[in-house]
Amino acid sequence: MKLIQKIIQKKETIKESFFKSVIYRIITIFLGMLVIFIVTGNVLAAFSIGFATETVQFVYYFFYEAVWTHYHDKRLRIKIERTRKVDIKLDFDLLKEISFEFSQTDTYVKEPYESIMSFFENLLQNENLAEIHEEIQRDRIYFELKHKNREFMK
Repeated sequence: MKLIQKIIQKKETIKESFFKSVIYRIITIFLGMLVIFIVTGNVLAAFSIGFATETVQFVYYFFYEAVWTHYHDKRLRIKIERTRKVDIKLDFDLLKEISFEFSQTDTYVKEPYESIMSFFENLLQNENLAEIHEEIQRDRIYFELKHKNREFMK
């Protein structure tokens, strides 16, 4: 599915570059012909030279635009890939400290309560943290007991 979307996007980009080139060249053809006519005073020469010059420049501009679009897309993809990669290293002691600090949190608002409970649940479900599950479970229970009779718990 993503491949099809990429192909469609690529076709749309090429089509957009093509139409952009055509419109630009139509304007420059008339400007070029006008300048040649002003210099030579000959309508046939203005049309012939202007049309030939602009046709070559049209083809050149289309490929130039396509190369720059490809280059821009490639740079954007690299930038996105770099920003996606996050390397966070948490050690067990730090996770235990965070867990303890959360257990000491006292809130009367449902959203923070749910977020902290979700934090505890995620840690307890992570098998790589089995070694510290006992302490996390203790902190979670303490946190739950502290909030047992809160308004949002009913």
